[in-house]
Amino acid sequence: MASRRDELNAYTFARKRTVGAFLLPGGGGSDEDAPRPVKAILPSVVVGALVVGGFGLWGVFKPSAPVGWDDGKNIIQGKQSTTRYVVLKDPDGKTKRLHQVLNMASARLVLAADAKVVVVADDVLDKYPNHGPTIGIPYAPDKLPTKDNVSRAMKWSVCDRPGSDDKQATVNQAVFVAGGADAKALEAKDRVLDVDQALLVEQKDDQQVTVQPGAGQPAAGQSKLKLFLIDAKGRKHAIAPNDPDDTKTQLMGAIFGTTATSQPVKKEWLDTLSNGSDIVFPKIDGLVPDAKAPNSSVALQNAEDRKVGRLVKAGDRYYVVGKDKLYLITQFQAELIRQNPALQPLYNQDANKNPRIDDITPAEHAALKSDAPLMGEGGKDWPSRTGAPANNWQAQKDAKMVLCSTFDGVAEDGKTPRRSVWAGPDYPVKSGTGAAVSAHVTPGLGLFYRALDSGVDGSGSDYLITETGLRYAVPANSTGGKGGSATAPPGQPSPSATKTPSAQPTDPAAPPQQEETGGNQARLGYQGLQPVPVPQQWSNLVPAGPALNSKSAAQQQNA
Repeated sequence: MASRRDELNAYTFARKRTVGAFLLPGGGGSDEDAPRPVKAILPSVVVGALVVGGFGLWGVFKPSAPVGWDDGKNIIQGKQSTTRYVVLKDPDGKTKRLHQVLNMASARLVLAADAKVVVVADDVLDKYPNHGPTIGIPYAPDKLPTKDNVSRAMKWSVCDRPGSDDKQATVNQAVFVAGGADAKALEAKDRVLDVDQALLVEQKDDQQVTVQPGAGQPAAGQSKLKLFLIDAKGRKHAIAPNDPDDTKTQLMGAIFGTTATSQPVKKEWLDTLSNGSDIVFPKIDGLVPDAKAPNSSVALQNAEDRKVGRLVKAGDRYYVVGKDKLYLITQFQAELIRQNPALQPLYNQDANKNPRIDDITPAEHAALKSDAPLMGEGGKDWPSRTGAPANNWQAQKDAKMVLCSTFDGVAEDGKTPRRSVWAGPDYPVKSGTGAAVSAHVTPGLGLFYRALDSGVDGSGSDYLITETGLRYAVPANSTGGKGGSATAPPGQPSPSATKTPSAQPTDPAAPPQQEETGGNQARLGYQGLQPVPVPQQWSNLVPAGPALNSKSAAQQQNA
């Protein structure tokens, strides 16, 4: 029988074997020779202590600012405050001074092109030996679009809609510079006019529309009516611009129907469209409206139609009777002639005294058909058919009351602007609050463009438009040049009103009397880009911000 000592020895041996199964033996050859736990743990503890100590030392000795951060080539951002600074030299050319800057555009303008952003601890900035006044251009953009974004053409669209007042006596206008999904909204097939559609609008002058127009009546103020037909190609056709208002109303009814009502739009909206030929009642040589007997030599079977000015058709080909031949006309021209009150007497001798278009037989058509146009080149750009206007702005349901004129760059010839016209129930793009804004630029995008003084191949001023909805002149030189002076938003002080001390910080990137290659454009990050051509009329629709030039960016802003 085992003694108590034997049992203790057996237990001790079993424990050592168990520990040895989990730990590497010491190499002595004995199964009981398991390592001591302290010998296994101690190296790990030492290594851990060294690692922790290393990180601690790095935290103590690590640099608080990158090397060369104050060499005058960097845009400096406070690590905690995110405030932006630049380091510029004083007029003596030696003393470096730290200046807080109002915005990113100003920071880039006072430094050389391709300046980098570096992050510096705020306590390092606070302890910098020389601090200068805040500089920059008030209201200049803080977020600049990338070089790739500003070189892509965007859709420009100006949209008018009736005001929300009961009488719809005002016109609300919004401007959109669109890209991406916003641009696709302006291409919607159920909104863009097709070749057989047209708009009926009236130019709204400064006078307010004081009464709600009735069916068949134009929306009129106190001034002479200025009615326009807008076709799918973005052309505006004045309706009888030199005739009395009654004649305009008659033409409007002939084109769009007696229940049509003109929609008021602003002159600025109309200015974005190209000019089409005026729409008037067609003139017919040899016409004698009160002729009681035939006065045409065209051998029509129906003697009643042998009068100059009568209308006939064969299938979908329309003709007006001339003195010695038929003139080929469109359905649009035929309807204007039929509803011309001056030609009513041509039908007074008929049993049916209503102006009409008579059918002729195939044999007559084969013998008498003609391709001679009635108006020559005049009216060649008129629509081919009449019909109700696409802008049914007073409809009780599905009313298309928002009219947009869109510019989509230039055609393949590099000169002709591409235009389209859009009609829908609401603005194509909404702001973040759901309400239309005066100028909306697709977030994240922008455009560096040239506002052309005349044609698309002419000269003009360069601008940068950003998602702020403002256009900023970018002059060619540092002093402002052609770009003009800076302007502030309404209700805000102009930057020119800021007191300017006589001593201004010096721009280290441009020595006196020497302009950097690319000038302000290069400093903003757009060196080498060719501005996208945009007609002046479109550019003027976007509110103007201050001019972006290096001289203004270096102006002190504290009194």
